[in-house]
Amino acid sequence: MKKSSKGLGLYDNLDLSASQNDQELQEVYKKWASIYDHDNDDVLGTVSQPNSVQIFNKYITDKNQKIIDVGCGTGLVGLELKKLGYTNFDGIDISKEMIDIAIDRGYKSLLLGNLNNSLPIESNSYDAALCVGVFTHGHVGPSRLKELTRIIKSQGLVCFTVNEDVYKSYGFDEVIERLESENVWKILELTKHDYMTKKRVMGFYCIARVN
Repeated sequence: MKKSSKGLGLYDNLDLSASQNDQELQEVYKKWASIYDHDNDDVLGTVSQPNSVQIFNKYITDKNQKIIDVGCGTGLVGLELKKLGYTNFDGIDISKEMIDIAIDRGYKSLLLGNLNNSLPIESNSYDAALCVGVFTHGHVGPSRLKELTRIIKSQGLVCFTVNEDVYKSYGFDEVIERLESENVWKILELTKHDYMTKKRVMGFYCIARVN
């Protein structure tokens, strides 16, 4: 897909500016939804979904735990969870069009929500959360990491990725460390791996236990 094509071109030009970009994001994904999986695999070479689920799986002892996929998109993380025998997972995303594609990919329930705002989920609702591909250019900043911990039970897990290009420039490194120093969570693993192989972009993969 060329830079000027719908979806990917708009995505590349987004700037992080809190909630004022939410409508723009919705429009991007409305246009991108039908070709997102193709771009994910054939244009970007994105491997963050399988990589995240493999890391997550190392720390799970009960595959019946209640999991939420925050920013689930078309459900590519759900497909990876399903492959490994997980059955009790929900998804939430800003885009109805993306959710419409995710419906048949193993999720028990799917809902609309935006991590730039409070999620429409009660505190301590889930045993674990995955958040893959959300912390990147023009999407969600590091101040919203704490919202992920709000919806997770004590001793539950949060597994997320951060695009390498925004990891320090947006201050993710500082917030991740600060949340540990404030005893919000304990970092179990923080590593850098391939993220979008065809764009030669790496990403940070983090998994933390909520205190």
